[in-house]
Amino acid sequence: MNEEDLKRAFQDVVVASSPPPSMDPGIALSKAHKARSNRRASVTGAVVAVLVVGVGIGSAFALNPQAAQDYITGAGPSSSSKAGMPDTQWGDQWPVGQTDRTATNGPQADRGKQLLELAKGSVPAGYETPDLKYKEQDFPVGMLRAQAQVSSNKGETPEVWDYTAYVPVRKGEGVGQFVVTVTMPDPDLPADPCELVNRFQGGNGPGCKTYDIEGKQVGVVSVPAPPDQPAETWAAYRAPSGWTVVLKQSEDYEYSGHPQLDRQPFFGPELAALAADPKFLLGG
Repeated sequence: MNEEDLKRAFQDVVVASSPPPSMDPGIALSKAHKARSNRRASVTGAVVAVLVVGVGIGSAFALNPQAAQDYITGAGPSSSSKAGMPDTQWGDQWPVGQTDRTATNGPQADRGKQLLELAKGSVPAGYETPDLKYKEQDFPVGMLRAQAQVSSNKGETPEVWDYTAYVPVRKGEGVGQFVVTVTMPDPDLPADPCELVNRFQGGNGPGCKTYDIEGKQVGVVSVPAPPDQPAETWAAYRAPSGWTVVLKQSEDYEYSGHPQLDRQPFFGPELAALAADPKFLLGG
């Protein structure tokens, strides 16, 4: 991994005008993985490179407190905003109740947890989604987790919040990873499904295939791996509302220390169909 690889990986998630989000080591390492031109760069190199650049990666997430409460309770949308769109109360720098970009409690964090449950329930039969711990790294987070963070700054329009669910997928002794990222309408994200999936994947795949799922266009990129190394597949869908859903599956759960799966849980068309499932739009 070199400095240029990292810049490409970070350019779409860094908000230069404000301090970076709090560091989630698992997310930082996962983002570093996207940028590797050599897919199997050493763990040490990836960690050091991330620290040198000094970017706290994390898929950015959070949500409108009132709209989230309405969605969860089944109440109608707030009269002050569109359904599913943020109407956040901000303090001097961060949303009220937050000390950085990450929402750790309240409706925003609850929506991240909702996504986690949806992701767990989407894993194919025969696979488990246990709450595992990292074996080789002393991380303060578990492998099964959700994160909600705000990616836009105070006063910016539109206000953008994102959610990510990280799910360890186990079959026998092998453990892979399933990741779901949902983003509110963001004008900086491309509408083209292949451009969208390559934006998140890092552009290192051999090519993108577009699947038509009942009229919905989903971009899918499969990243092959050398012998004895894990492969991964990405799928991305942008709804007419502007909300985006990006899925990633991998034969391994990076840096976890657990043995990898002998195959990915989903075939490409199955992952594409799942990305187009409206359940992941979270009210969008």
